[in-house]
This record gives sequence, C-alpha cells and structure tokens, in this order.
Amino acid sequence: MMLPIYFFNILNINRIELAIIQFAAYSILFTKPIISIYFDKVRSTRKIFLIISSIGTLTSFIFLILYLNILTIFGIFLSINFLCVSVTDIVIDKMIVDYSPDEKTKDRNARYIFLGSMSGAIFPTIISFLIFTDIYSIPTWHLFFLILSFAIIPMIFMNNLLKVPFDSDKKEVDTIDSDIDKKSIMLLCICAFFAYGEKIYDYPLEPWLVNRWGEQYFSLLLLILMIMILLNALGLLIASIISNRYNRKKILEISFFLYGSLMVIAPFTDKITFFIIFGIMQIFSGFLVVNLFSLMVKHSHKKVWLFQLLTSFILLARVLLVPLGTYLSAFVPTELIIATAGVLVLLAIIPTIFIKYKKEQLSMKSEI
Repeated sequence: MMLPIYFFNILNINRIELAIIQFAAYSILFTKPIISIYFDKVRSTRKIFLIISSIGTLTSFIFLILYLNILTIFGIFLSINFLCVSVTDIVIDKMIVDYSPDEKTKDRNARYIFLGSMSGAIFPTIISFLIFTDIYSIPTWHLFFLILSFAIIPMIFMNNLLKVPFDSDKKEVDTIDSDIDKKSIMLLCICAFFAYGEKIYDYPLEPWLVNRWGEQYFSLLLLILMIMILLNALGLLIASIISNRYNRKKILEISFFLYGSLMVIAPFTDKITFFIIFGIMQIFSGFLVVNLFSLMVKHSHKKVWLFQLLTSFILLARVLLVPLGTYLSAFVPTELIIATAGVLVLLAIIPTIFIKYKKEQLSMKSEI
C-alpha cells in the first residue's frame, strides 16, 4: 500500500522503466528453492541466517526508500530486500511443513500466518490515515517511510527469540516417489500461478482508485481499504475454522469461480458498487488462500523443497504479473487490467478440477 501511489501520482515515474526494474528485482525471489535446499542440508546455521536476514531487511529497506526517485539504485536495494525476506520466509515455511500433521493444524497455521500478513498490510494504511492531510506533501511522505522503517526493527528481536529446529543429526526422511502424486503437484503449480492473477493490478489499482475518487477523498479511501483488509481477515478466520469439515477442492473451485467472476465485473461498476463487490471478494479470498495453502502442504509430504516448488509458481506470478501490470498501465485502462486478473483467477479452476484429493480423518486431539 502507498508505494504505487507515490510512484504514479507523486513522482509520475516512467512506468515502463519501473516495470523493467520490478522484473529484475522480483526475479531474485527464485533463489528461494536454492536457499531451501541449502537449509535442508545445513540446519545448524538457520538461526544465524535468520538474524542476518532480519538486519539486511531493515538496512535494505532504509536505503531503497532513500533512493525511490532513482529507479536503478532503488531496484538494487529492492533485490537485496527480497533476498533477505526470502531467508525468513523459508525458515517459517520449514516450521509450517514440520508442524502441520493434520487438517486442523494446517488450518490453524494458515490462520496465524495469513492473519499476521493482514496485520502487516493494515499497518501502513492506518499510519497513512493518521498522518496524511495532503497527499502531495513530500515531508509527510518522508515521515511515512521513516515510521515504516522503525516498524521493521521489532522483527529482528522476534526472529532472535524464534525457536528454529536445527538438529544437525536429524536427516529429512525421504518420501517414497510413489507417494508423491506428480500429476497433482504439476496441476497445483499451475493452479497456484493463476490463483495469484490479481498480482497484475498490484501497482495500477491504488493510483487508479485515488484518481477515480479524487485526492480530497484520500482519507475516506484509506478507511475503506482498511475495511477491505479486515473483511479479508474475517474470511481467513472463517475459512480456517470450517474448511476442514468439507471437501477442500470443491471449496477452492467455488472460491475461484466467485472471486474471479466478481473481479471481472467490479471495475465496470460505479464507485460504491465497486467497493461492495470488492468487500465480498475479500471474504472469498480468505477461503481461497486457506484451502490452496492446505492442499500445498498436504501434497508437499513434509518435504520443504517440494513445498518451495509449489510456492515458486506463486513467485512466478509475482515476477511476471507485477511488472506486466505496471507496463500495461502506461497505455491500457486499469479497468481492463483488473478484469484480466479476474480471467486469470477463473482459469485456475481448470487445473483444480483434476487435482486428486482425499479428505483426511480429523484427529480428536487437534486444536482449533
């Protein structure tokens, strides 16, 4: 939130140049599978790398906000930031895979992870709502970025307190090849890519909303966006509690259909209807991510490299679609970009239909 507005509405940067920088920076995310394989072999250094990556995340963030108006330097520090964040993500992924033995535990872990992400997403919006009176005030923007920098500092201390399993004598048990459903893995990879089709409007959406509503309604827009994030959190919460009782694949197919269809319709409606539809979409988004996450963990068979393979297609969506959306926004109406995202999400239904799914027996000892 906010960075696209700063780039498009305040700096009015060259969007094609930004798209090239984004593609180069987001490509760094493909190092995650390599880092994951290294961590699987060298367990004793995980905690050290986690602390170093936290410090690197803070340092690179400070430098990238100092050079927002110089895209090349911004891209270099954005790449470093993504690399450091990837290390943290992998350690967390390892813990998720290790500690998700059954359906309810998967849902509980998904709930904690995604609600944590929602908290991180809503924080910049709250800060913006509190400090912005003039969207074109450069000192206010500097204050905003400074506050975000300080907000990263607690992550260093939390990562230092995190208990990371690093038993050097413990070897990962290899899953028998016959136990791995290669067809479903391939289909899940395709599904994960299309499921994140919304990444194509990552940068165009917020500037488009500001232009559509007008700068005088910026505070109201921020308030509405906060409500959207809370609705998404509500959807995540409900989905993580009830999804284990039903067929996850069917829930995922229905979520894709409703979410994608509403996304195609939303940009061509009036301003009020748009946010009503987007609010409903956030509920379905919660069901989408929880059940997709659960299927990914289930089919990874406790192998982090396999889980990273699945998530790498989400990374591929970010690497390709975020720059593509930025590039297209230079000459394509944002309404069409949002509708395209809806079509991509609808395409995720096709591979989902052919994924094999067998509902696990619920454990009486599982906690909600």
